[in-house]
Amino acid sequence: MKKLLLILLITINFSFTAQSQDYSGTYIYYVKTLKDEIIDYKLQLNTDQTFLFTSYVNNNTNEYYKNGKGTWKVENKIIKFTTETADLDEKHILNFTGSTARVIKKSPRDTSDKVVPTTLQFYKSEIFWIANLKLVLKE
Repeated sequence: MKKLLLILLITINFSFTAQSQDYSGTYIYYVKTLKDEIIDYKLQLNTDQTFLFTSYVNNNTNEYYKNGKGTWKVENKIIKFTTETADLDEKHILNFTGSTARVIKKSPRDTSDKVVPTTLQFYKSEIFWIANLKLVLKE
């Protein structure tokens, strides 16, 4: 009976640990081309389930700043983003509602020396340049 209780407690503890995985952090994408064009994206996932996205693009003739904010939640390892009307203003014009992403990282079962950076991969978004965007976790 004690062994059964111990196994049950370990199983419950493991399931809570697996479900409470922390996805918060700063995810970035930065590219500077040979022509000195710059693309700089930053997504901050806060522990209070809010997010802030900033983008900067400089193509040598124009500079663009586009920002977004809202809330995020995890369902079945998929991060779902929502932007409410109150989140939109002159500075924060991007509506992330309906955008989904997944965090990709090295499996704990992988014991190789292979380095796998933790990334956030968008799969779906109404913002065409966000769909399929991959951002790297800033350590």
